[in-house]
Amino acid sequence: MPKDVDRFLARAPILEEGPSLGRVFAVVCESWLLSEDPRAIAPRAEPVASRRTALEAADLAREAAEAFERHGFHKPSGAWWGSDGVRLHRFAVRPAKPAPAGGLILGSGLAALGAVAALALIKAAWPRGKRPLSRA
Repeated sequence: MPKDVDRFLARAPILEEGPSLGRVFAVVCESWLLSEDPRAIAPRAEPVASRRTALEAADLAREAAEAFERHGFHKPSGAWWGSDGVRLHRFAVRPAKPAPAGGLILGSGLAALGAVAALALIKAAWPRGKRPLSRA
């Protein structure tokens, strides 16, 4: 590998965790007033898009930042930014969070409860006592 190419690739971070392929990325817009201290005040976060490939999400973040008069790319954070003179908006591409499992657990519990209730009804409706002998 040529040294002039290697010096660029050596500085590219390799992420060990999180998704790498497919439509598993999201774009989040974090906004602050320019008068606020970002270390003291958490940003107002708003999802811009989800279920995108990494390329689509990066292009969307860049285009969203370019909609502002002042915009650019912040290398250390890996995010695009834009400012309208009153607010600063940071457009970050992040792995999308998986859907919460609470609904799945609740649904499974309700299904099990329904099965137990159905068995109880069948047992209650079943004739009690000995079965009559067949005449055949």
